[in-house]
Amino acid sequence: MAKIKFNFYLVGFLKFLGLLILSVFLQSCGGGGGGGGGAAGGGTSYTVPNCSDSGNSTIRDDEYYGMSNGNSYALGRICAGAAYARGATGSGIDVAVIDTGIALYGSGNNYHLDFGANNQALPSSKVVTPTGSDYVNSDNIPNDDEGHGTHVAGIIAADNDNQADSPIVTDGMHGVAYEARLYIFKAGDSSGNFSNANIASSMQAAISNGVDIINNSYGGSDEIGIDCDSAATCESNVIGNAIYTQMESAGSNNIINVWAAGNDGKSNPSVLAGAHLYDTDFQNVTVAVVAVGTDGKIASYSNRCGMVSSYCIAAPGSSIYAPWYFSNGYHVSKSGTSMAAPMVSGALALVKHEFSSLSNSQVVSRLFTTALDTDEYSQDSIYGHGLLNLNAATAAVGSLQTINGSNLLDDPDTSYIDLVNNTFISSAAFSNAINRALDGKVMEVYDSFDRANFEVKVSDFFSSGSYVSHNTIENHTSRLMQKNKQKKVNHNNLFGNFTFEVDQNLIQSTLFESAGDFLILGYNQSTNSFENAVDPLSGFFDDNTFGNKYLVNPYFYTGSGQDYFMSFNGNDTYEFDTFTNANTSDLGLTFNFNPLSSTHEDKKYAGDLQIVLGANYEQNKFLNSTSTGVFSTGDMSNTNFTGLKYKKNITDSLTFVGSGFAGYTYIDKANDSYITDSTPLLTSSFTLGLAKSNFIKKNQSLGFFINQPQRVEKGNINLRVPTSSDRDRTVTYSDLTVDLEPEERQINYDFVFNKSITDMSNLSANFTHVQNSDHSSNSENQNFISIFYKKIF
Repeated sequence: MAKIKFNFYLVGFLKFLGLLILSVFLQSCGGGGGGGGGAAGGGTSYTVPNCSDSGNSTIRDDEYYGMSNGNSYALGRICAGAAYARGATGSGIDVAVIDTGIALYGSGNNYHLDFGANNQALPSSKVVTPTGSDYVNSDNIPNDDEGHGTHVAGIIAADNDNQADSPIVTDGMHGVAYEARLYIFKAGDSSGNFSNANIASSMQAAISNGVDIINNSYGGSDEIGIDCDSAATCESNVIGNAIYTQMESAGSNNIINVWAAGNDGKSNPSVLAGAHLYDTDFQNVTVAVVAVGTDGKIASYSNRCGMVSSYCIAAPGSSIYAPWYFSNGYHVSKSGTSMAAPMVSGALALVKHEFSSLSNSQVVSRLFTTALDTDEYSQDSIYGHGLLNLNAATAAVGSLQTINGSNLLDDPDTSYIDLVNNTFISSAAFSNAINRALDGKVMEVYDSFDRANFEVKVSDFFSSGSYVSHNTIENHTSRLMQKNKQKKVNHNNLFGNFTFEVDQNLIQSTLFESAGDFLILGYNQSTNSFENAVDPLSGFFDDNTFGNKYLVNPYFYTGSGQDYFMSFNGNDTYEFDTFTNANTSDLGLTFNFNPLSSTHEDKKYAGDLQIVLGANYEQNKFLNSTSTGVFSTGDMSNTNFTGLKYKKNITDSLTFVGSGFAGYTYIDKANDSYITDSTPLLTSSFTLGLAKSNFIKKNQSLGFFINQPQRVEKGNINLRVPTSSDRDRTVTYSDLTVDLEPEERQINYDFVFNKSITDMSNLSANFTHVQNSDHSSNSENQNFISIFYKKIF
């Protein structure tokens, strides 16, 4: 077999002029020429579909279209712009080119500007010429004396340098994977002949140098399935042991081999391009490539995928402009599966660069799975998996998911959660701080198809509870509406007094007060004696979501629509309060001590001073911040808090009220959560207010309130998020310490005026100034003025 020689697959303008004339003749007969496609499907008419390309004008510039001479039938047809827009360039990927060499000076320095500076010493970041890499002349300088190798290398990785370095294409061109590195091995001579020994030696050297991909744009005129029909006969009758051994070695080393299918217009690829059909040792890392013409259809010269369709893909191969060897800024147009193969080699380099978690067999599988396979490309016997589609290949195939904290992507115990099921809705007490801390931070998520790693912003999972979002004109106006939950029903019996507030026959709230007020039960109604006593003073506002509930316990997170309260009172000196809701996600307990109390006109009032000691337990949340998936918290986070409530009747018509709370929150950790640790979170809130009745005139009231809503004063959480993964399918995590103290302090100022004109009419006015909304220095201060007049007819 040592005497068998292979040729490269090129349809050119000089050496193959006769073939070009023949192809033109065939085209006139409806068969298609070297630059175009041929009719396919036995007379059935198919539409040539297009993938969806993207990328701005900086990405899709003149060089982008240079490979197709200003048209879009090369990089544009495979939607490479979308891959570039996602950051794929081929950086760090090594591609071996076994061919006729690359354009070099006699010194071995670089010659063509598309591969670096003229006369640049090698190796460089672009081109490596290993020792002994010229197997034709047995030296270290694999200079291209034919041109084919330079052209192929340029299609793979010519620089994206925006240089006007071509007299044919004004702004030059760039390769598919323009930041990949090329390893050059000269196995073809000046006549385009490749000997078995040179091919085998080149492939062995490529393997020894640890390349990722080997491009093979050469082969014979034989046909898989015809000239051999098993691994044994392909090796012994056609390929030869020397090359076949290296093909198996490439497979065992997980190196991808890309083969041009051949230019004989046959129904199947050549034997070299199709031998993996019979050998599972290298089947999953071998790709056969057929060529499409400028019209998108199979080129007349190209072999078809045929029986190798499961391991075959199509790519542009006609009229491809790329570097040539006899001028350092020159590009020429060539056609052949020799041009289609490096398109695929470059594409594999892009996918491999984009997804560090994928093995080479997975990179090949992704390229096959995402190929455009509709309409014209649905014909498997011609196009195999279809046309190369880099937009789809660099996008998610399945659903993107988070990993459960495991370090191994493929471990049976590793579980995944769809992105939509991972959320964190932060309390406004620290939303500004967490947004600031997570700005610019990224993490990895994984495609359910093959666990390809995608980078997303950590902040994408976080949304903010906001005080500001409640501050709307509608809410500001509606808060002035008199409280009127339809009818209130009172019922007294031996056990105590029942009060029901009903709206359209639906109970909105209830309050039960036992005889002597020892036991008070409330449904959507607080049972705290201080709050209920102060309520008439703070009752300027109707119940709505504007601002803060100024005088209530800020650690009882009410508002579920089914809140339950219970209080035990002891001689007006102390009381116990409890709170929960329908789903029992909150459980609050307080001991309230009332050291000061007063009487007025023989009517006993609740204590003017109330000291509060309490705890609140939250299930799967903390500080009313809810989360799911990998950001979940444990079953029982708790806050221990203390507070003071003070009310002073300065005169018969002037009352001062105030409250202040502070608490420490301890976050319960959940299994497999990215929230791995935290310090206790210190929070605070306060309210000060004056209420004046009979202001100037009888039945007029004026109130002024200053309030700071709940704010984290100190504390942080630690997020341990996946940030990288490697070819061994191992995940690396990084820690993000998130300081939850906001940068500013929100203060609300409220002036409220109320006038009862008659029993049937009422006038209210409210001015509100909100400073540093959501405790953020970046938010604009807010001002609201509302006037409300109500008359009942």
